Amino acid sequence: KQWYQRRVAITAGVSFLPMLLPLITALLLLADVSVQNELKIISTPDRTSRPDPCALTCAGVTAGRDWVNSALYHGRSYVKINTLECGFLSKPVVTTMGEPTEGAEPTGNLFLSSLYGDQFYVYTQDEVSAEHANYNGWRVHWSAFGYNCE
Repeated sequence: KQWYQRRVAITAGVSFLPMLLPLITALLLLADVSVQNELKIISTPDRTSRPDPCALTCAGVTAGRDWVNSALYHGRSYVKINTLECGFLSKPVVTTMGEPTEGAEPTGNLFLSSLYGDQFYVYTQDEVSAEHANYNGWRVHWSAFGYNCE
């Protein structure tokens, strides 16, 4: 009787494995899909190209109180955005969008200048002082797409 009970227990445990196999396979496939890189960069500012697995997205938002009056573009202001933590090896593709704090005056047009691998500057298109931009809490939402490996 003991031998029969052991055999039934072992057989029951083994017969359970085929039922788990599809679940285990599905979990492994999902894990593999989540690791795959789906970002493809078509072109970059310095015309560099690297393998797709090296493509990286990095994004952020400025604090809204870090505008500085520009000496380069008279009457305009700028904010410096540091992308050092992104680890880009060359100039990334960058998009920006301005956002005022709730109830404040809209930001107007912005333009990107002095793009490097580890930083870039966003300027006001119109003559706007840093004091005005800071008072209105103008934030810059930015996204950068570049490469972090060879």
